[in-house]
Amino acid sequence: MKEKCLCSLWVVWLCLCGSLSAQELRQYSIRIDRSEGGGMSGICIIRTERGNGSLCVMNEFGIKAFDAVYSSKKNKVKLCHVIAPLNKWYLRKIIAQDMRLLFNPERLTSKKRTFLRKDDGSMVLDNKRFKITYHLYPLRNVVE
Repeated sequence: MKEKCLCSLWVVWLCLCGSLSAQELRQYSIRIDRSEGGGMSGICIIRTERGNGSLCVMNEFGIKAFDAVYSSKKNKVKLCHVIAPLNKWYLRKIIAQDMRLLFNPERLTSKKRTFLRKDDGSMVLDNKRFKITYHLYPLRNVVE
C-alpha cells in the first residue's frame, strides 16, 4: 500500500514537472503613469503557456489591481477581478487592449500605441491616445 502511494506521488510529480516546463513565468516591477497625474506601482506576474497566458498586477501593499487572461486564438485579453477605481467599462477596455501587447508585441497595429523592449529586459508601453505609460522592469532573483 505504501509503495503504491509513493509510486502515485512520483507519477503526479513527473506530470507536474512536465507541465511546468512548458510554462514561462516572468516577474516585473510595474509602474503605470498618466500624464494628467496619478498612477500606480507594484508587481506584475505574467505566465504564458502554448501561446495563451495570464497576468496579475498587484500594488505595493499586495492588493490585486486586476487579473487578465490572454487567448492567442482570438488575440484578446479579458480582465478579471478589477479593483473598484478601475472597474469602469471604458477603463477595462483600454487596459485590456494595452495588456494584449505584453503577450503579443508583434501584433502592434495601431500608431496610438508604442512598445519598446530594452536590452536589460525592461519594457515600455505607451498609449499615446489616452496618455498612459506602462513601465515594466524585470525582477531579479536574489539568492542568499
